[in-house]
Amino acid sequence: MKKGETVTDDSAEGAAISWLEAFPWVQAAAGSDVSLEDDGHPWWEAAIAESEPADQTRLGQISSLALERLTRWTIGQIFPGLPSDEELPRILTSTRARNAASRQGYKTSGDLLPLELGDILRWPQIGVGTVDSMLQSLASIAVHHRSVSTPHAKDAGEKSGPTPVASHPLQTDLFADLVDQGQRSEHLRDPVTDDLRMIASWYVSMGIQDARLVADELPAWAPADVIKAKERICLLGSEAVLDAAELDLTAAMLLQDQIATLGERTQFVLAHRFFADQPKTLDELGQLLGVTRERVRQIEAKARAVMVGFLDSAPLADIAATVREVVSTVLPLDELIRVIPALGQQVDAVAQPAWRVLDRLDDQYEIEDGWCAVPTIGSAVAPTVTALEEVANLHGVASLDDIPVLNPNLPDDVSQDGLRAWLVYCGCAVVGDYVLVRLQKLADRAAAILSIAASPMSSEEMHNRLGGDRSLNSLKNALASDDRFKRVDRDSWALSEWEMDTYEGVRALIRQEVARSGGRLTLEVLIERITGQYTVTASSVTSYASALPFEVKNGIVQLAVSGRQVKKSPERTRRLYRRPTEWLYRVHITQEHARGSGSVAPIAIATILDLEHGSTNYLPSQPGQQTVSWVGAQPTFGSIRRLLVAQDIEIDTDVFMVLGNDGTFRIEQIDVTADDSLLKALALTGCSMGTADDPRVALARAIGLPDESPAASVIGGYRERGDTDIADLLIQVRSRLDAGDLPERPTHDAAVDEILDLL
Repeated sequence: MKKGETVTDDSAEGAAISWLEAFPWVQAAAGSDVSLEDDGHPWWEAAIAESEPADQTRLGQISSLALERLTRWTIGQIFPGLPSDEELPRILTSTRARNAASRQGYKTSGDLLPLELGDILRWPQIGVGTVDSMLQSLASIAVHHRSVSTPHAKDAGEKSGPTPVASHPLQTDLFADLVDQGQRSEHLRDPVTDDLRMIASWYVSMGIQDARLVADELPAWAPADVIKAKERICLLGSEAVLDAAELDLTAAMLLQDQIATLGERTQFVLAHRFFADQPKTLDELGQLLGVTRERVRQIEAKARAVMVGFLDSAPLADIAATVREVVSTVLPLDELIRVIPALGQQVDAVAQPAWRVLDRLDDQYEIEDGWCAVPTIGSAVAPTVTALEEVANLHGVASLDDIPVLNPNLPDDVSQDGLRAWLVYCGCAVVGDYVLVRLQKLADRAAAILSIAASPMSSEEMHNRLGGDRSLNSLKNALASDDRFKRVDRDSWALSEWEMDTYEGVRALIRQEVARSGGRLTLEVLIERITGQYTVTASSVTSYASALPFEVKNGIVQLAVSGRQVKKSPERTRRLYRRPTEWLYRVHITQEHARGSGSVAPIAIATILDLEHGSTNYLPSQPGQQTVSWVGAQPTFGSIRRLLVAQDIEIDTDVFMVLGNDGTFRIEQIDVTADDSLLKALALTGCSMGTADDPRVALARAIGLPDESPAASVIGGYRERGDTDIADLLIQVRSRLDAGDLPERPTHDAAVDEILDLL
């Protein structure tokens, strides 16, 4: 039989129908460009029953022709034999096709009959492949139904052979159009194909058959229409080759389709367990679903087992592989979403972004805290810190230029910012173009800052660089107590390894300059030398040069010849009192004492201790040696904090610093609780009184006055020394001083045994 002739069927009654009988439009849709079968006939003339096992191939051809030529036809027109009562979940073999039809609310084949094929192609979240699968399923049902229900043409008294195209009552115009196109024997061409053919034809005409149509640049002398065709090809976007439905198939939609196959209850469990940021317990989900916790566990376990295979097939397998490639080793999450925007879209079934769903499904990388790392965040931090230690100097400083790039897939500007953020995440600090590896100790950070600056810095400058988590005083203490630092100016610090001169104060500088100049130099030169090297004012230099142990005579600075004269004797010094075997210096304890600061002493203390200017005495005491130095204008006591702690003496307490004739030192607390003015005066002067002693005599001896001194002289003596507080107390009791009246000290009536009983 020649192509185009009708089929003559001489078979017996009930013989199988042909493809053309089942789908009368195929001949016109295929046109004349059809390969003939071995028997010399086109494939659609074969009986359907005889075509097995090639049925699936024929179904694919039916679907392809429909997709290519019949998008304006309804499903009922394309599949005349399709019954209307078939349930779609039963007849559609593709899960995605079933889900797509279900989302559109179609349940039976009858629901699809009035729909145009183009309408189905425009469904959201459906691609051509899914529609192709759907059409093949419908074609299979239509063929089966037509074969068993439609009487053979011969039985109907009609001429045997395929139904003439033009005889179809509903499709006359459309068939005519198809026949016309088929008779042209030309392939339908889209604009993209036309452009490619134009370029290819031109190359061939020029004898350049091996040219690559897209990769190779066209020569400037190529025709304008060829150049424009190449420009259109280069500017092609996805929308030029994909339909609207395919453009919706993002990673989130593909994941949505996969998860949607698991059933609504399973999706609910996964959304609140496997994919949740804060998973609910099995009991909580069991109560919500009305099942036991064990049942929830079974649902989750089964779903997880199924999801293992989600990433094994395309296109999700390609998406997962792409994500792994982009993440490489470490990548900021926002960069991953920038590179693959679809990962930022939400998967509605589990109310999570696509990146989170992929992260949970793919255990080859981890996404947490805004970072993606292979295989886990923790395993990526450790090698980063190790690599930093290898390139850092002895102060824990590494240059960013010495650190490998964070991710080879990032552009340079993003890579630098990402690297800085990752190093901070790893527990380092980034200062300019350097990384500080060791941050636990304040001194470590200060050493790193100086190492980067490579020049001395003030403590305030360093504090500003380090941030405000520790006080400025804490920094100064750390600098002063660490051998890695050296003070090189009034408030400038350097690393000791720089071997710069140590700044020990203005007095030490003057001593050095005087010694260097042979013991004498002009004040003007001294000021110039010191202020030129250090941030010391000229007035400070003048002030220190004019005080002991120096002196300025006729503009010449030199060491004082006779040392400093003691202007006041101990007996004439305020708050200094005498006992037969010791001297008492009255002090009010402040917070500075409690913190361990030293305190200034009167020069008379130097007389008592026979202390030379520029020297230090070490006095034995119970907790340890007590220092008394005289290197400045006044002698100073070293810290007495340990003595206060040992005796549990509080702040705002009056004490005596007791200097024994034997050279010892101790602290003695003063009891000032007495209401009697005379007793209070005796306590404040450290007078030890017996019952028969005369308070006037005791008070006179405390300040070195003769025993026979009258009360007026004693009061005057205290006022002259500056002890006005005691003088005022004594004025109140002058008559009693004259009478030698010693008031009775308060006593307690309760017996010791009674007190112990109460305790």
